[in-house]
Amino acid sequence: MNTTIETQLNHKTIRKFKDKQIDGPIVSTLLEVANRTASSTGMQTYSIIRITDQDKKNAISKICGQAYVAEAPELWIFVVDAFRNAKIASEQDCNLESRRDMDRFFQGFTDAILAAQNVTVALESLGLGGVYLGSILNDSVEMTRVLNLPEFTFPALGLGFGYPDQEPQLKPRMDLDLKVFENEYKIFDNYMEEIKDYDEVMTTYYDLRNANQRVDSFSKQVIARLEGATENRSGILNTVLRQGFDLCLTYVPDTDIKTMFKKPPAKKEESSFTKSKSGLEFDTKVIDLFDQHPYVKEYLLNINPKFNQLKTLSASETLRVMTLNDLASLAGMPTDSMIYMIESRIDEE
Repeated sequence: MNTTIETQLNHKTIRKFKDKQIDGPIVSTLLEVANRTASSTGMQTYSIIRITDQDKKNAISKICGQAYVAEAPELWIFVVDAFRNAKIASEQDCNLESRRDMDRFFQGFTDAILAAQNVTVALESLGLGGVYLGSILNDSVEMTRVLNLPEFTFPALGLGFGYPDQEPQLKPRMDLDLKVFENEYKIFDNYMEEIKDYDEVMTTYYDLRNANQRVDSFSKQVIARLEGATENRSGILNTVLRQGFDLCLTYVPDTDIKTMFKKPPAKKEESSFTKSKSGLEFDTKVIDLFDQHPYVKEYLLNINPKFNQLKTLSASETLRVMTLNDLASLAGMPTDSMIYMIESRIDEE
């Protein structure tokens, strides 16, 4: 045991801070700690935005739905940043599509999270306390606006920190046997039985956010979090797409997708697809769809490489007679599934 490990084993989330600013040299040291964090292939595809403007703090606090965010002496947002390297490459006449692929995105996301964790270990070793803010993604579109983020960037995680003005309990953690396996994933026969003791321990924990009231059992919290799912958070990949990243999606048949608790199909009369809610039919002309909803073409190009054939058809007579049924055949997709995907994109607008 050393002081670093002892500090880590006593990690507590701090949400209330003293009205005391952190000295410049300490801030500089923490930034250097972030800068020395390991980075995927050394590409350093992340950035940190230090929020010093109170209006911006207030705006971010509103997105997070947490008043204490606006009161944090230091508020840092860790950002996926593939923009910088894309510009470096572009200035050398290199504009490969790989600059915006999912590999670049996840490298940047991982780099950002690692840097945030490194900073947290360092600040806690100095007697400071902090709180991670995944809540910045409650409205990722608005966050990109507040931070004026260019393409190929994305807000990954927030970190508020300062001198602690509270002493919360050490929050109980699940037994390691449920989270650490050897060589392969372990599936338990009865999870409620496995977490029975942990459930009981959690009900003795006081979360300072709940007016010193004991929290519910962990198993009940799981359900509460699922019931509290929001459309903005569920559709977060739409923001990733809007920021210019290529999701590199291909059509995957339902039978190839792993789905827990897959229910047997309900017995019902066979019905055939006729028309979508926006009026799309199998024989709808592709060119009419693109004229009415121009963004759909770019969307299709992003989700399935097979749609790239549209680029060569744009100026040909073939596109003028092509129907949605023909388009689905081009991509090897069921036509109704493709129409539902297009409908989802139209709904976003």
